Amino acid sequence: MKNLSKEELLSRLEAINRSNAIIYFDLDGYILGMNSIFLRAMGYDEEDHKQLIGKHHSIFVDYQYSKSDEYKKFWETLRSGKFFEGEFERRKMDGSPIYLQATYNPILDESNTITKIMKIATDITHAVNSKNRINALSKDLQIELDKSQQLRNAIEIEKNAALNDLDVMIKKSQSELIKVIVKVALAVIVGVGVVTTILYWMAILTNKDTQIIGSTWSNMFSVLLTNAFSIVGTIMGIKYATQEGSKEKK
Repeated sequence: MKNLSKEELLSRLEAINRSNAIIYFDLDGYILGMNSIFLRAMGYDEEDHKQLIGKHHSIFVDYQYSKSDEYKKFWETLRSGKFFEGEFERRKMDGSPIYLQATYNPILDESNTITKIMKIATDITHAVNSKNRINALSKDLQIELDKSQQLRNAIEIEKNAALNDLDVMIKKSQSELIKVIVKVALAVIVGVGVVTTILYWMAILTNKDTQIIGSTWSNMFSVLLTNAFSIVGTIMGIKYATQEGSKEKK
């Protein structure tokens, strides 16, 4: 840049001035001048140009930030000859936020003395707002996904609890049914035994044949016992199959 002629430098500055928002400050941050693109970007009219001259850069930033140590260091850094580049949040004339992609460049005279600060900026508010909306939507989507996962987990827990309760109920029902069958079988056996015994003794007392009574008692006892054990065996088989099915699911 140092080898460029004065005409070439002016030509380049004019090209930058036509396509970018530009504003100049003295070393203490007071406004020296700006172009029309900067005025429009910040919500000002062309005739507001003179009113802005002499005002401090802090009119473009949040009040709290303007009182911070960070803001003071910002200008101290510029006064030392270093430049700032990045995305900056600023305030328009009506107080609404604007986001600028900007560089703060110290301007040197022929003796390399810093005389002023030139800011070159581009309005990127639309892009930043779009990015923020996308981030907000992504955050909301993640929250909904997390809620959905929590709901699925809760449903899975409830399902497992219901299956466990059903398994306990089935086992209890099977055990109760076996007990009832055994009790009924024993009661019938005892009842048949008592009746057969009475008949047997009555036959003896009346000198009748006892062989038919004994045979009937034996056959009834055998059939009753066989059926009782068959039913109990079937229930035990179902119980075993249910237990194996539960283990496979786990």
